[in-house]
Amino acid sequence: MKRFFSPLVLGALLIVSTTTFSACQQQTDPVPEKQPEAAEAPKIPAETNTGSVPESNPEIIAQKEAAEAARQEAETIYQNNCQSCHSMTPPAISAPPIVALAGQYRARYSKKAGAVADMVSFMKEPSVGKSILGSSTFERFGLMPAISLPDEELEKVAGWLWDQYDPNFQGGGDCQ
Repeated sequence: MKRFFSPLVLGALLIVSTTTFSACQQQTDPVPEKQPEAAEAPKIPAETNTGSVPESNPEIIAQKEAAEAARQEAETIYQNNCQSCHSMTPPAISAPPIVALAGQYRARYSKKAGAVADMVSFMKEPSVGKSILGSSTFERFGLMPAISLPDEELEKVAGWLWDQYDPNFQGGGDCQ
């Protein structure tokens, strides 16, 4: 029998870890959420005491398959449009690594929807004022170009970026 770990449990552990997380720049005060919570991935029932989910439940299987397909689609968008500048982990290529960005967004936003909305806004029209990173990041990397993708694809890759958070990442102030 396959073992599945609840994304809800893992997500909760990751969010709790953000209180001690430091990456890229100095922590800033949280920004109040501007956007209402958008519909997120389908909720999957909590795991049993053994941590496993019955393999024969077609609804759960369909939800897991849909979530995996969405993750793969978003990762493909990253690979085709972002990876040439943003590595997943340090060292940085020509822009901050994804894991460092994910940590910064998790430290600043309490909810995924607000972070995704601001990431999309930044990707469409990058500016220092819209950035969550400090001035030293722009001195090192400059400002990224606008990304000309449909909003739906920008939302998918922004949501995927949020999910790349690693509580064990110990990034320095310059995102190396």
